[in-house]
Amino acid sequence: MSIEPRAPVAPERVLPAPVPMAPETAAQQRVVRRICRRVAPPGIEVGVAELPPGGLQVWTDAPAPVGGPEPWVLHHRMAREVALVGWHCEADTDRLLVLGWSAACLHNRVRLLQSGLRRLADFGPTAQRAVQLEGRFGADDLDALPAATVVADVCASIERRLRWPGRLAELDGFERSSGLAHLQLLLAQVTGLEAKVAAACEEHLVMARVLAQAVCEHHARHRDLRRAQREVLAESRRWVHASSLIRSSATARPSSVGAGRPHMGLAERRIAASVINHGVPRVIPVAVTHQAGTTGLADGAR
Repeated sequence: MSIEPRAPVAPERVLPAPVPMAPETAAQQRVVRRICRRVAPPGIEVGVAELPPGGLQVWTDAPAPVGGPEPWVLHHRMAREVALVGWHCEADTDRLLVLGWSAACLHNRVRLLQSGLRRLADFGPTAQRAVQLEGRFGADDLDALPAATVVADVCASIERRLRWPGRLAELDGFERSSGLAHLQLLLAQVTGLEAKVAAACEEHLVMARVLAQAVCEHHARHRDLRRAQREVLAESRRWVHASSLIRSSATARPSSVGAGRPHMGLAERRIAASVINHGVPRVIPVAVTHQAGTTGLADGAR
């Protein structure tokens, strides 16, 4: 019996190791997943993966529930929310594509943040809701529940109404950068405005906590919720009114739009509200008036 020589065995093929994902891509995936999960209805899982040419692709793993939005509607809603961060997005019935930074989207985010700052400069609605305890508690509830529970619930409700704290929290841990100079400047502007919006929201929550706690304390002393709300609301109006006084002292023309300071801190409001003659307008010399108006405009431009 003849034995044929054995054919040479090919060396075992070693597959290349998977390329680790870049840290910035992983952070971007977390941010996009948070945003899309907020938009998606309950029960729908959101998948996010890296797109080989660059970017991310998003899809849903469960069919739309009965009476719920169609997949293309859901993808377009996700695209709208993700684009508010500054990315260019494209959506269809199958998936959502998240591509690179878009100058148009970043400009839109800058306008959105500036509009949010203007709205957050008014503490009146927050003070009203905090004093009314968001309409969630009555006198019997205040007698039965600890004050800390009531205050925490009111602050959580007001935080949801502000919307900005939750949306900014979705960007935690994400360092945004770009190799293009004009996009990097826009990203820096966005980051600065986000910090101002976050600080303004924190002041709203501080005011809400203080006023809700004051209502609980007044009710504990007098056992009269209506009286407690009236007294605390009257005191809060002085804080809210203080912003107009500070704004009028910072510019020579109080009636001009955008000439005043864009944001007044809670400490500034308390100080202005505690001034004895806060209702008497201060006379500013003509020589200083022009300079003060110019400074106010420069502050507003920044």
